[in-house]
Amino acid sequence: MEIRQAHEGDIPAIVELLKLSLGESLMPKSEAFWRWKHLDNPFGKSPVLLAFHGNLLVGVRAFMRWEWRMGDRIYKAVRAVDTATHPEHQGKGIFKKLTLKLVQQCQREGVDFIFNTPNKSSKPGYLKMGWKELGRLKVGIRPVLRFSTEISPQVEETFKWNSAIMGEIQVNASAKAILTHYTPGFFHWRYGANPNVRYYLAGDDAGQFVIFRLKKHRIGTEFRVVDAVMADGVSANAFSELLWHAIDQSGARLVTIAGEYLPHFFLPMKVGPVVTIKPLNMDKAISFGNWKPSLGDMEVF
Repeated sequence: MEIRQAHEGDIPAIVELLKLSLGESLMPKSEAFWRWKHLDNPFGKSPVLLAFHGNLLVGVRAFMRWEWRMGDRIYKAVRAVDTATHPEHQGKGIFKKLTLKLVQQCQREGVDFIFNTPNKSSKPGYLKMGWKELGRLKVGIRPVLRFSTEISPQVEETFKWNSAIMGEIQVNASAKAILTHYTPGFFHWRYGANPNVRYYLAGDDAGQFVIFRLKKHRIGTEFRVVDAVMADGVSANAFSELLWHAIDQSGARLVTIAGEYLPHFFLPMKVGPVVTIKPLNMDKAISFGNWKPSLGDMEVF
């Protein structure tokens, strides 16, 4: 078996192996989605290893780059995402071999830690390779009293993504929490340019924004808050007014939001993703006490 770094010309074969091994599941697999995630990422191109049996691609392992920040300290991280093994070559340790080799590569590069949200089937394997389980990202839900179950027809225009504004916006770092390093262009890449999911934007003249997506369920539409920007000096009440005005205009019947401290009247649910990490070159312990990922940092990858 030959193991080598992936090249851009390998993308069609990689996507076909992902489809063959995993199916389409909840997130369609395509060259556009792969390029968005692994090549266009503002934090850098993903390290990707491939395994070949002769000329046949039998394994792929990708870590997506991410950056976190607290004060002036920037933490280099990667997220363990796409992995697949050819159905005829499963059970031969390809997944473990590629993963450990990529871990060693990232440690040599100075990456601080690896994080991911494994499912029940893959989590035991990660734990055996040294990952630690942090627990579930806390998600809260709140129903909205509304008779209609339809999304408002004005949503598409009222909350249309504004590339010009969100392509340049910058967010001050927190001195107390590890948050995503919001580099110029991050918001547009993460939400505006996503080829698979439609995100919406609610904002006001004070420079505060709510980023959300709408997800249909049997009992109505969910208004999922995935990220938010609060301008300096804006009160929590003003931000709440912006949020609930958008919810009211959307026609949603459910609101979900993630975070260690949920707003009043939100009921905690055991539906958030289970998060695991593997420290590599960290200078401090990570827990949900100091690390505050948003739902947008974790979903749709």
